Amino acid sequence: MSTDQPRPIRALLRRCVLAASVLGDLDVDLDDEGVRMPGCSPLQWSDLARTAAGAGEEVARLRVADLLHAHLELHRGEVWTVPLAIPVGADRHPAYGWTHTPQLGGALDLGLGVVVRGESGGRVRERTLPVPVASARATGRSSRLSDVDLARLEDIGALVARRLVRDAGSRGLGATDGLLRPVAGCDVPTLLASRTLREHLVAGPDRTVGNLLRAVAVPDRTRGWFDLARIDPAYVGAAWMATDAADRGFRRPVLVTLDEVALAPSSPRLVERVLAD
Repeated sequence: MSTDQPRPIRALLRRCVLAASVLGDLDVDLDDEGVRMPGCSPLQWSDLARTAAGAGEEVARLRVADLLHAHLELHRGEVWTVPLAIPVGADRHPAYGWTHTPQLGGALDLGLGVVVRGESGGRVRERTLPVPVASARATGRSSRLSDVDLARLEDIGALVARRLVRDAGSRGLGATDGLLRPVAGCDVPTLLASRTLREHLVAGPDRTVGNLLRAVAVPDRTRGWFDLARIDPAYVGAAWMATDAADRGFRRPVLVTLDEVALAPSSPRLVERVLAD
């Protein structure tokens, strides 16, 4: 391994790669230069160190596994890339090596993701992972969101808004429970990066409602509630804590406006107090 990294970091990265190999069924070969997988360009240890920088072993293991899976996917013939927004400070947010743009409000970073399909419990599961700069460079792909990608995000946001209107009209608003779910490879945090969907959430389908903002609960990547009258305030934090780190959304509700997504202020001991009661 490259000698410019301290010995404890070298050992940590090796453990992370071996864990990803076993848990993710990846065929890896480690040498002094980095990590090699069949059919892929090699990854240098410095690439892994950048994505895991500053993290403890559990978080580093998650980020390294995501990097390896994304690297492998980007070397396949057909690749599905989509916009990806990750909550700031999330365990799965790479420290470095992912090109992203901070969104207004400070709760989200938006970049390019690659959809990785895998099988879990006999079911096909899709996860969208950050596109590593090193992997994009090695495969001749772009690591940045294009205008086409951003336009597609708005199209997806418009699709979600139309579905919400359709469901409210056909079954009554209460039947939808104010629920957001992933669409076209974009998880719920990513959907909130769509200005078109945010406009629908704060102003309604006719754009005449005078709301300035809406609170949305997104404790995991696959679900979001925008009718918080139906959600116990402690549920968001409790659901976030119970969710696997790879699938976590926001620890507490976010305040959505036409232009921003920001974390709502909250007592850090709210969940503990409610559970104690």
